[in-house]
Amino acid sequence: MTNYEKGASFEFRVRNVFRNFGYVAERKAASAPYDIIVMKDGKISFIVDAKKTSQKNKRYIYLKKHDVEKIIKESEKIKTTPLIVYGFYRTPPFVEFPKNVVNKKTIRLEEGQELVEFLRNIN
Repeated sequence: MTNYEKGASFEFRVRNVFRNFGYVAERKAASAPYDIIVMKDGKISFIVDAKKTSQKNKRYIYLKKHDVEKIIKESEKIKTTPLIVYGFYRTPPFVEFPKNVVNKKTIRLEEGQELVEFLRNIN
């Protein structure tokens, strides 16, 4: 499986988690400036930047500050909440708010709040 296919597969997994919680979620084929748009009751709830690593035993992902700034800027344009959803080799997806990490000198995401737990808490 190519890196593109692995990334797309992860995006479909993330999309399906949102759908399981009653959201309408669609993967964008172009992937820029976000990967997934999530809606509920006809309103955009979230835009998602999905990141994955398939390296075994790796429990962190580094992000480019530019990518984080890009999703924040796009979310401000369309007045919605941006999320970074990330995963590791055979783990559930985790979630982080871009605004929580954009001011860090090095953006390193480690295992944090699981996406399912996040969605349970807001529904």
